[in-house]
Amino acid sequence: MALNLRTTPVVLHRLLENISVRSLGQRRNFMKSVRLQSEEIVIPKRIPRSPTDILQALASTVKRDHSGPHYKYHDDPYLTPASNLVKRSYSLSKEAGRKAARWIRDENPHLFSHVPEDPVIEAFAPKGRYSEESDVSEDTLHDLVKRSQVSDVMIAYQICKDKGIELSDKVKQEVLELVSYYNGEPALEDDWVEERWYRQAGNTIRKTWKDNGVAEEIFESMNEKSPAAYCALIRGMTQYYQVDRAWKLYSECCENEIPLDTNTYNSLIGVSTFMRDAPDLRWQLVKDLLTSMATAGVLPNLGTLNSTLEALNQLGIWRQARELSLQVFREFYDLGIRPCLATYYYLLIIHCRERGPISHILLDILDKIEGSEFQVQHLKDTFFFVTAMDVARNHLKSLEVAQRVDRILNSGDNHKFIGDSYKESVYYRHYFALSCSMMPVDQLMEMYMDLVPHIYTPEPGIMEEIVKAVILHEAFEHLPQLFSDMIIFEHTYREKLLALVLSATAQYTPSEDNRNLTERMKAIATDIWKRVQKQEEARRSKIVWTGRMLGDVLTAVVKCGDYQHGVEVLAEATKQAHTIIGALPAPALKVLLDAAIERADTNTGMSVVLYGQDSGHQETGEMALHLRSSLTLTTQQNAKLTDALGSDIMADDPSSSDSDSNNEK
Repeated sequence: MALNLRTTPVVLHRLLENISVRSLGQRRNFMKSVRLQSEEIVIPKRIPRSPTDILQALASTVKRDHSGPHYKYHDDPYLTPASNLVKRSYSLSKEAGRKAARWIRDENPHLFSHVPEDPVIEAFAPKGRYSEESDVSEDTLHDLVKRSQVSDVMIAYQICKDKGIELSDKVKQEVLELVSYYNGEPALEDDWVEERWYRQAGNTIRKTWKDNGVAEEIFESMNEKSPAAYCALIRGMTQYYQVDRAWKLYSECCENEIPLDTNTYNSLIGVSTFMRDAPDLRWQLVKDLLTSMATAGVLPNLGTLNSTLEALNQLGIWRQARELSLQVFREFYDLGIRPCLATYYYLLIIHCRERGPISHILLDILDKIEGSEFQVQHLKDTFFFVTAMDVARNHLKSLEVAQRVDRILNSGDNHKFIGDSYKESVYYRHYFALSCSMMPVDQLMEMYMDLVPHIYTPEPGIMEEIVKAVILHEAFEHLPQLFSDMIIFEHTYREKLLALVLSATAQYTPSEDNRNLTERMKAIATDIWKRVQKQEEARRSKIVWTGRMLGDVLTAVVKCGDYQHGVEVLAEATKQAHTIIGALPAPALKVLLDAAIERADTNTGMSVVLYGQDSGHQETGEMALHLRSSLTLTTQQNAKLTDALGSDIMADDPSSSDSDSNNEK
């Protein structure tokens, strides 16, 4: 019988009483076995756990669900946003409500005195407000720095300065590092996930460092400027492209033999190309910095490798940069420094340039990282997958490579490296554009159903490519789904896209075996017709009918059995000829003419021929003869055709003489 280690002596005594022991020897043997069993048990060492380890373990058992919306949206098809604009508005509005609640809490802390939780959760408590009368100290500054409250740190520091409170260099160093890193701007809190996701930081490289700001003021006020102070200020200046003053501080450190750390050297290497004009001088400066690191005994790290590759990318001599980048990569690899996704990103942008020769370095990278799961090690790690997909589409033009990139992205938790909203949109834009031109339409639509709309909402240009693929493969059964999504995505005011959909409906050939699809194709053409006809006059991007678009509407509705709608389209084209760009094409007129002849509708047939004549179609004479030979026209109708087309054209009809002789008799 197994005994629990936590069994108390009383429980053990009762247990022994219940055991039938016939002799004292058996009892002694039993107690001996209990002692031996307890001596063999080894208690394992405690493993430190974070508060979210259990949640992460549970989350790892659930794969990413493509079929449902993100958890931040309502799981309801009528409430779930689908278009990019609505997704963004929904998410940011929801977060704005939380920010408003946070603001009310911070502005009125006296209303939130009830604290039910124990221990107190600081994140739920109102933030302290600081003014000139506030009582602050070094401990206050230390606590604010720890919570990364940049604005409050600057206010508290100014209060200490105004009140003459002496601060130690240690606290000044903490404040200097925080203010330099954020350039004196309020830090975006980790709670505002959506604002980070939809934020589009500008790619323009320009100086944004605040000259003579709080960071430099703190640096100058320090009693003894330590190497850490120099490092913090230099890193801040290089991060916000105050290159000249950062380089001046670096020169001062070299002259006074002030040691710098690895990250400071990395920041200088990243902006070293701005200090020289000629490419060879730029590269020489990078080598000088690397040599200075070696001389000072400063060991390089992954950031050094990435900064060097970043500098190589900015040299402007791509032929040498390709060779040098491989040399640098190999040398750092031999030092035991393993690359991250940002390293591969820099290699891609160096080797796979738009006007350069074809490079297959992406294939080597994929062979290396396939089957791996990544951890964030560099700020540019999120640039790899979107760049790799761009290379697969525009540089290699390979669907197979694109699919390999996508498999790696969707393995494990790697999808977190997609970046922000903009990068995700660009990634799938490249993937769909490549798939539309190289993937069978059935596989394309399968991928479409997996990703749209919960993962990706196609832009109008990508939707055009998908519709073109459907037309090319004559897979018109997918068109109703695509048009339904276009309505949800608010693409129905894109004239080029609507024209393409109408062209698809016109090319569709109805069949008795698929009446349901025929009705849906007719509904698409009718819906577009109504939308354009009822659009607001004051709308800026107003759609203007073209003859080709009206011809496709006419062709689609007549083919699908709605003859009267076709007659209505012709009447509208005749009435609004001055506002329509172009005229109805001859093939569309022939479709309506054949339907009119089939229904013995001579008036509509006459309208078709006269419209064709007014539009200058060369096929008008042929249509007139076809109408005259198929239906019996009155004398007035014959005269009207003769006046419109000329007696020489109408005389070519072999049946005209017989008809005239019969009329005379």
